[in-house]
Amino acid sequence: MTDAVQERSLPVEAQMIDLILEKSTPVSDPITPNRGPKLKKAKPLLKNKLQKILSCAVCLELRRSAIFQCKYGHLICAGCFGDILSESRLQNEIASCPVCQSTISKDLCSRNIAVEKTIRELPMSCPYCLLQISPESYKTHKKCLCEKRPTICSNNLIGCPWEGPYSQKQKHQDECKQLSANGFDILKSLNHMDEESKEEVNLYEKIFELLSVEKFSYHDLQFKHSTTEDNVEFETSRFSAFDNLWVIHGYFKDKPSEFHYQLILKSKIPVSLPIHYLLVKGPYSDMEIKPKLCQFTFEEKVSEGPFETLNLWYHSDSLRSFFHAKRINIRIFIFVNI
Repeated sequence: MTDAVQERSLPVEAQMIDLILEKSTPVSDPITPNRGPKLKKAKPLLKNKLQKILSCAVCLELRRSAIFQCKYGHLICAGCFGDILSESRLQNEIASCPVCQSTISKDLCSRNIAVEKTIRELPMSCPYCLLQISPESYKTHKKCLCEKRPTICSNNLIGCPWEGPYSQKQKHQDECKQLSANGFDILKSLNHMDEESKEEVNLYEKIFELLSVEKFSYHDLQFKHSTTEDNVEFETSRFSAFDNLWVIHGYFKDKPSEFHYQLILKSKIPVSLPIHYLLVKGPYSDMEIKPKLCQFTFEEKVSEGPFETLNLWYHSDSLRSFFHAKRINIRIFIFVNI
């Protein structure tokens, strides 16, 4: 067994004790010319080791979510924990810890509040510029200071539809064509924006209407990525809804901001099954999804829905970083049309 595997198999408490002892071990030669630079590097080194120790045993990422532990102390984030339990139920197997293989369940596992609090004190990554920010400064940076934060043109009230990173706002406004537009063009732009607003209101009214139907289901899922020769593809675990098994498959097309997905029925059905479905932001996710209500009728010989575009509130190259993560949290609502 390699040292890396041995370290990974230790519970988090043992790994943190080793780390503390390592940092407290005196240096054999206290007078060293390079001691100053080494001390400066100690803090980021400690942060990196903490991130490795506190990461989820399944996705190997540092999750700012509920953190569960098996009876031997191995950590599993809330998304992966739910995935393991769901997959085990579908396969009629006993769920087990991926590190020590001990049995896990909601009753046998507990949340590690100390780890959750420790993770909340570690630097956070800005979703726009990917800069590591302290938790105290994160909200201020994200809303007011980040040069890549999303913004709209100051001429939005007279019909300019531009939206983009803050760093490009001034350049756009210096060249904004809406300032020189005539009254007819301004009225046309405002009418277009009004139509988009009405469509959004109608969408939410339809969603609220569907939430009152007798049969609907929602599931918290994770996209897991796998790289092929042509694309970076994603797929969720199978999930059960209305006595059938489903899965969501997706991939990037052309641009980093264009992500296409399809709902796939994995069970055989004797009769047609007309449904509406909707993908939204999942718990503990940084990815803001524009809601889009989809409709499709699954048949005995038609088990794959059409590819839909996952629209995000903000388009930038940094969005690809979300999908480069090993797990992406989403939530799907499915409604049966009766």
